[in-house]
Amino acid sequence: MRFENDDAVIGAGPDLALRRIERTDRVEAVVAPRDWPSARVEAWLDWAEGLAGDFPAIDLPEALSPHAPYDPLLAEGPDRYARRAAAWGLKLGLFAGTDDALAFRQALFASLAKGQAAPAQSFNAGVRLTSGDAPPIAAQVLQLDDIEFGPALARHVAALRADQAAAAGARLVADRLGDVTAAVQRCEGDGSACADPLRNLALGRAARAAREAGAPDALILNAIGLASSGQAGWAAAEPRANHRPPLVLCAPRELVQSGCPEATAAAHAAWEGASLALAFDLQDAEALERAATAPRAAIDLAGFMDPDGEIDAAGLEACARLWTVALEIDLSAGFAADSAAAARRAALRPLGLTLAGLGDVLAGRGLAYGSPTGQSAARDLFAILAAASTLASAQLAQVLGPYPDYEADKADKLAALKHQAALAKDTPARALFAKALKAATQGGLRHAETVALFDDVELSLRLGGEPIGPQPWSGPLIFAESQDDLLIPHMSPAAMAGLERLGADLRAAERRLLGEASLRDAPGIDHKALEARGFTEHEIGLAEQMLPILRDLRAAFAPAVIGAGFVGDVLGATAQDLADPAFDVLAFAGFSPDQIAQTQAFACGAGSLAGFEALSEAQSAPFLAAEDIGTPALIAMIAAVEPFSGAPSQIGLTLAWTDAPADAAKLQAAAARAGLRAVRMTRQAAPGGLTLDLPAVDEPPMRRPAPAPVVTERVVEKVVERDRTRRKLPDRRKGYIQKASVGGHKVYLHTGEYDDGELGEIFLDMHKEGAAFRSLMNNFAIAISIGLQYGVPLDEFVDAFVYTRFEPAGPVTGNDSIRSATSILDYIFRELGVSYLDRQDLANGDPGEFNADGLGQGKGGAPLDDEDPEDALQPASRFISKGFARGSAPDNLLFLPVGGRKGAAPAEASADVCPSCGGLSMTLKGQGLVCTACGETKAGSVS
Repeated sequence: MRFENDDAVIGAGPDLALRRIERTDRVEAVVAPRDWPSARVEAWLDWAEGLAGDFPAIDLPEALSPHAPYDPLLAEGPDRYARRAAAWGLKLGLFAGTDDALAFRQALFASLAKGQAAPAQSFNAGVRLTSGDAPPIAAQVLQLDDIEFGPALARHVAALRADQAAAAGARLVADRLGDVTAAVQRCEGDGSACADPLRNLALGRAARAAREAGAPDALILNAIGLASSGQAGWAAAEPRANHRPPLVLCAPRELVQSGCPEATAAAHAAWEGASLALAFDLQDAEALERAATAPRAAIDLAGFMDPDGEIDAAGLEACARLWTVALEIDLSAGFAADSAAAARRAALRPLGLTLAGLGDVLAGRGLAYGSPTGQSAARDLFAILAAASTLASAQLAQVLGPYPDYEADKADKLAALKHQAALAKDTPARALFAKALKAATQGGLRHAETVALFDDVELSLRLGGEPIGPQPWSGPLIFAESQDDLLIPHMSPAAMAGLERLGADLRAAERRLLGEASLRDAPGIDHKALEARGFTEHEIGLAEQMLPILRDLRAAFAPAVIGAGFVGDVLGATAQDLADPAFDVLAFAGFSPDQIAQTQAFACGAGSLAGFEALSEAQSAPFLAAEDIGTPALIAMIAAVEPFSGAPSQIGLTLAWTDAPADAAKLQAAAARAGLRAVRMTRQAAPGGLTLDLPAVDEPPMRRPAPAPVVTERVVEKVVERDRTRRKLPDRRKGYIQKASVGGHKVYLHTGEYDDGELGEIFLDMHKEGAAFRSLMNNFAIAISIGLQYGVPLDEFVDAFVYTRFEPAGPVTGNDSIRSATSILDYIFRELGVSYLDRQDLANGDPGEFNADGLGQGKGGAPLDDEDPEDALQPASRFISKGFARGSAPDNLLFLPVGGRKGAAPAEASADVCPSCGGLSMTLKGQGLVCTACGETKAGSVS
């Protein structure tokens, strides 16, 4: 493979200086770029310490030899990485000759030295993937319909809880054992007595507390023995929590959107802290699992951005090609954590190349992150990255051959390339995709995926803190180190370029962000207000000197800054006040929280342009930080650039610590609706010093003689638990149909009953209403019916829906008990309450007494004028359906109003059965019985 350098990559090197970097255990002199902060330099030093040092056993030129002197930049890390990569590329046959290998080494070193790109931390030992060393292993993806889905998810969560409990337990046991050693060492006297818990009471209490915390007695004895030998404290390593590989799940998108129980369980597990990813397609799930083991690198867009925020597309293309080759070498000659991780790389050879600094580019152009124009600009940049890396992969395949499974994937890969080319219309990436498609058609692709969307904190730090992938930037403020290692905030160049491009007031924005660094003319607490409370120019000057550094008004007026003697002698603070770390001098001096907040914004700045009155909403939108943008904008941006990524996004959607598990399920469903190929969620860590307010535990009362038992009457309540399964109605059921008119709108109410007469379903039909309203009422009736069949008491529905108010409403005709209603639902549930629950208080028989509340006077039951009196005999056919009974009820069956309706007067005499017609209609007339139905007479009396 021929390799030619590009001036955009090589170019002029950085301004170097000998820096003194304070490490964990030493201070180190390092050659590093002059303008890099110490944290960035230290991150590169950590990376350099973990580099692999193995070189291939071939004849190498002097410039690639591991024995030749290295460039001292960043503790020789960039030169060692570039030299090793070039040597292994020569060994693998990737380069056409030594000159190409040297050119590659020079370009890779320059890219690292200028901070244009950085690789992720790689392993310097483990399993190396070479041809045939490890058979491919199929991706282990759990699908929603797998029988192991639930148990595997439960095991994953259980392992997480075990890790969390182990970490908490280890800390607690270490603290208690530290108390044991301290109790021994504080003891003065005989050594054997100090080490005896029975004679050293402090040791006994500490040992008992350690046992209660879970420490075994043998470990307690070890702590006592070590303390007796002079060892102080008890140090224990912090256990690694949640170090297991992510669990990859797969579920259909529509089920996740609907919140199915399995998807909800996965969301709850992610809320709890489990490391898992949920994909919506099996191929995406397998790619997601492979991407976790792929070698990774990120290209910083800031290295290719001009002062106007425009990107050098040719330079970005050359850098993407360079790092695709570097990651190919890392894939073949690098190490994996274990054989399983190495085997996952074998069949499809995935790479993970991404961009960093997208927020700077958008801000420099004056484009809002969540706007369509911002998403389009991000899509174009990732399209260039995808096209250039795919073209490099196709060129590598012509030299080294395609990945083993390419033939099986050829149709899908070529179709995906065509789709990406169509999305990249009218952009520089279109021509690159055309070249990549032609090369892939001829010789295949070396990698199944080359672009990935992921997050890596350490990698971000090596690139100056730029967010990785399509994430929003950290805000318009950046911090520069002074000569005395103080961090001085100032506005970022991208923010300045964007504000100037939009014509905004740059000075006003700077004052908003950084503040005035002075209290003179402050709106809340100025010099005069401070002097009135006893402060002198000396104390005010000391506080103002610390304002640009501390950026906190309260901290600038802390006793340690302005002097504890002044705070105590002049302001009157006590020694206890001065010892309190949270002591607020300004509040103690009498300033209100509003005054402190106003002065804080004036003197120290707000740190954000959100809500700034001097800028319009369009002007401030491009300069909002991640916390001001919100998760929906991040989801939309990921969905915009994800088509150019080989694997789904691995960037976690952040849940607040205060979010509930239901919020996690909602966020997961929102990601599915937005079109994301996969979703990962992470929850913010608990705030430091979090304590739970618990009720005070009362001391156990002193033992007293038990009082004599007092026999009292007990009320025994029988609790009946109902089965929550659905109770089916009989196929042939009884009920009634009630026709009525509410406010001139006809309503038909159909009921269905169980064999015992309990209501089990209702149907509603309305005439001359709109289709939407009728459909809504029909589905409402279905919902009520399902609730009744699952055991919801009818009286709960009645109490919930009576007295509801909406049109149609008004007088009710056609119902003998309900004469007025405030809505259709009010009428329906009044009728059901009267008919099935004997709720006569819901009847309102007199329409003239209907008032605004719809209650009437609670009267009911008066017969209609055109009906028979209630005490008259009624044929059974009026109440029993002849069709339902199928003729089993005789025609001469009559109903007597025995008992009547509620409130009716009782009958004067009982009735007997007529021997002639069979009716219960024999009544006493004089000294005999007379059938009021057929006239049959019978001597005797009613029994």
